Amino acid sequence: MNVLVGANSRVFDPMREAGINAQTFRAYRDKYNLIPAGWPEKPGARVLLSIRPVPDDLLAGRLDDQLRALIAIAPPGVRLSAWHEAANLAGYPDYIRDPAVMSAVHGYLQELCRGSNVCYGSIICAVPSRVKSSMGAGLDWYGLDVYDFSGGQFRNWLGGISKTRLFARLDDMLATCRDLSGRDSPEINICETNSPRPRYRADWFSLLADWLSGNGGGCLETFWNPTGPQSGPWLPDDQKTIAALRSIASPPS
Repeated sequence: MNVLVGANSRVFDPMREAGINAQTFRAYRDKYNLIPAGWPEKPGARVLLSIRPVPDDLLAGRLDDQLRALIAIAPPGVRLSAWHEAANLAGYPDYIRDPAVMSAVHGYLQELCRGSNVCYGSIICAVPSRVKSSMGAGLDWYGLDVYDFSGGQFRNWLGGISKTRLFARLDDMLATCRDLSGRDSPEINICETNSPRPRYRADWFSLLADWLSGNGGGCLETFWNPTGPQSGPWLPDDQKTIAALRSIASPPS
């Protein structure tokens, strides 16, 4: 499979220790207007960094010096995004939920990154076609945070993972990103994902990887939070999940 497997920073090392060929990781700088002086690093891995620049300051150019300095020192293959899950993440200011504001933010950052080692994209956690106007046009890539939600959107009548329902959401993402990017094969990344039910994690990750592999590849960033209602802790003895992730992350023969 041409899929890069990774995790949020806290679980990247345990994944490697479990023999999973993790090559990418998700990092967050959630303080408003915090532009780090350097890129988070893990040996042999690419970072997908999320930041939260205040739109008024960003669009007025007040963060340009910091952003240009960060972009200038980027290693190849890093990805940057602003205000992940802008349409629905609880606790965001009202102005972040304005599609016109978010579209302008994405367009501004895309231009700053153009011609550099940084690939810029937006990340959503909603039905893509419903939040299309906030996702930004012509970006380098597009990201989806998706979980085996407790509401059962992606489960079959027996409680297992429904390939049909999950692939319908991913196909909606593909169609939306084709329109926004103007490309038949836009880069799509799964930027946060998990199942809160350990017995279904192997199926969940394998289905996501199958879809990604059949649609150009991309990143599959697993997310683990010991108290997270949609994820849960990393389980070092969960051999079924570990075996699935090892298989997905294996280089193609």
